[in-house]
Amino acid sequence: MSMTTSRNYIIYLLAALVSVFLSYDGSLRGAVINPDGLCYLQSAEAMTTADFHTAMNVCGQAQWPLYSMLIYGLAAVTKISYISAAFTVNGLFTLISVLTFIYIVSLMGANRRTLWLAAVVILMAHEFNSVREYVIRDHGFWAFYLLSLAFMLRFYAKLNVVNAFMWSVSMMIAILFRIEGAVFLLLLPLAVWIYNELTFTQKLKAFLQLYLLPILTVVAVFAYVKYTATDVTAHLSRLSEIQFHLLHGVNKLIESYQASANALGQHVLSVFAARDANYVLFLLLSVWYVALVLTNLSIIYGLLVLYAWIKKTPKLSCAVLLVLMSYLLVNVIITSLFLVENMFLSKRYLIALSLILMLWVPFAIEYLIQHFQQRKWLLPLVAFLIFISSLGGFFNFGYSKAYIRHSGEWLAEHANKEAHIYSNDPQVMYYSHHFGNDIFVLAHNYSDISILEQGGWKKFDFIALHLDSKEKEKNARITTEIALTPVHVFANKRGDQVIIYQVKH
Repeated sequence: MSMTTSRNYIIYLLAALVSVFLSYDGSLRGAVINPDGLCYLQSAEAMTTADFHTAMNVCGQAQWPLYSMLIYGLAAVTKISYISAAFTVNGLFTLISVLTFIYIVSLMGANRRTLWLAAVVILMAHEFNSVREYVIRDHGFWAFYLLSLAFMLRFYAKLNVVNAFMWSVSMMIAILFRIEGAVFLLLLPLAVWIYNELTFTQKLKAFLQLYLLPILTVVAVFAYVKYTATDVTAHLSRLSEIQFHLLHGVNKLIESYQASANALGQHVLSVFAARDANYVLFLLLSVWYVALVLTNLSIIYGLLVLYAWIKKTPKLSCAVLLVLMSYLLVNVIITSLFLVENMFLSKRYLIALSLILMLWVPFAIEYLIQHFQQRKWLLPLVAFLIFISSLGGFFNFGYSKAYIRHSGEWLAEHANKEAHIYSNDPQVMYYSHHFGNDIFVLAHNYSDISILEQGGWKKFDFIALHLDSKEKEKNARITTEIALTPVHVFANKRGDQVIIYQVKH
């Protein structure tokens, strides 16, 4: 089934329109730019006045430069603001993800109704929608990651070099957004060796077709470096992460796990249970990981995935199942090892895994529709739960962070360009437009508010102090230290606030 099939054209068109609307709504709901987004925006802005190398080193995330380059390019061509350009780029990538998701469901054998359900499933996915308001390069990774999955499914169906080439291109572009793409590029072609429907010669040919473009690219890069004597270390510094993990990843993982197990045995478990610390940590991490995946996917989607697997719907060919399971396995390897090594796992790191698991959800709902007469109560219940779980992706139920932006904008309006400003919040610093590319160094230095103590606050012209309502004792100590009356206080309903002082010299 083709995406251009006239019969299904309306599904893709309506899904595209809804996705564009949701992205636009997400840009409006974003009361303040997320911390990582500050880096990409500042890097994009730096490209107008600085060379490429300087723009890449404005902040840590900018060392992966394609996302910032796209923001800069769009802003330069259209003359819109950098933040508007960022949301436009995000919206385009999310649109690609939505349409590709529906197309992949069609490659899994969906009928027309299931394609409609696929559109509903991806457009109501809670966590996927909740990140629309974030300025992050993950949007580009998810788009080309899903495109690579579509081309891999097409490749296994026809085993032609065109789809192999397009798979490589998609995955190599995905790498330019997130380094995890390199793991997929390295591992996924290995799956052809366990595809028993191919002869050894066919497996070898397929394997080489999938690796052809990456190999040629690596050879071209090394040839360029050798014959031009170009120092590309600074431009490819993030690639050293791959080399490090290949050479030292296992040892680093064992060391991290053992250190955590020792800490658990010494500080949490009793002396009688300390000897089982490794076993307890393994169980803890396993349960934690499953819980993280389930909450990221949403409980109702997770139950529907499990239901689809139990009912063995859809009836997938060996090739399709092999591809999907390969993507799932690599995702689990990447995210679970990250959890073990770092003892935390951000929600957005699991979205790539969730997008694969979600492919079974429309088929589970289709099965419920087909068997509606057997359990008439089940389908309405599922629909209700999906609706409830989706609300968090459409509305912000937490406390507003608009006060952060407002405080920075107040500084931008009232503090002259020469003013020496202190703030312990990088977002306030960004909106103040006083720090330029020094924002990321100073944000680190200013994060410890103890520098204001013992008269340290007197060195500044303005102090914009971001105080968490949960740290009342700490807040009272520092506000007592600063013997000034605030000129303005910005706060939300929970009591989080940015207090602005003007120091008279």
